[in-house]
Amino acid sequence: MLDDLRRRIGLDPAPAADVEGLHAVHRAYLEHVTYEDIAVQLRESGPLDEAELTARVLSGRGGYCFELNTVLAALLRSLGFVVRYHQAVVGGEGPTNHMVLIVDFGGERWIADAGLGEGFIDPVPLREGVHPGRGPFSWTLEVEPAGTWWLGQHEWGSVSGFRMQPEPSPHEAFAPHHRRLSTDPASSFVQTLVVQKPYDDRIVTLRSRTLSVRGPSIDDKRVLERGEFGAVLRDVFSVALDAGRLQRLWTLAAAQHEAFQARAAAI
Repeated sequence: MLDDLRRRIGLDPAPAADVEGLHAVHRAYLEHVTYEDIAVQLRESGPLDEAELTARVLSGRGGYCFELNTVLAALLRSLGFVVRYHQAVVGGEGPTNHMVLIVDFGGERWIADAGLGEGFIDPVPLREGVHPGRGPFSWTLEVEPAGTWWLGQHEWGSVSGFRMQPEPSPHEAFAPHHRRLSTDPASSFVQTLVVQKPYDDRIVTLRSRTLSVRGPSIDDKRVLERGEFGAVLRDVFSVALDAGRLQRLWTLAAAQHEAFQARAAAI
């Protein structure tokens, strides 16, 4: 199944387990597999099972951070990379809400992460400093006094970055955090539909009914109507949904949009 995934994202033959191969896998995975919380929205989340999540990706779907990085880690290991899981907090404060992968080889460590939604398309070396992407975006890494790593994101993202623990965690340690984020009514993943795709020069986001494109040379936002909702998911984000799930998702997104407008009008 992982060989099928590799071919699905355009990697045939398989890349070598070296720095060029890591970059090729990371970029291909982010280009072809979409960050989305649709399973959470539809109350269809399951455990962080590699096989089940890989099958979902092969069906034309994506996932959110714990799900996407679980599959990415499995793919990287199948190609010969050594991968570790690290707990992190997007925004920097609170309980664990993010999984980061660290890949070790050649005496150097790299951050691999498909689960930020608006994050880097190429892996980032785990060393302090400013790390530019291929376009205008850059990320900054620093070691904090407590020994944690802070990855600061560029100004066009919706989050400031994430704080990562220096010690690895077993995969099963993420299960309670996944359960909380996928079922707790207070979780942002439960409250709001989010679908994202990063590019070298822009970030495309669907939040409820609002489609935005943001980067140094563009800042565009519009509200989708029912007739274009499914087409945007399919053509912009490459997300495949059957008619029943699409209708349920639209109903949720429309209600979220109306609630947001009501809150804004009350201020």
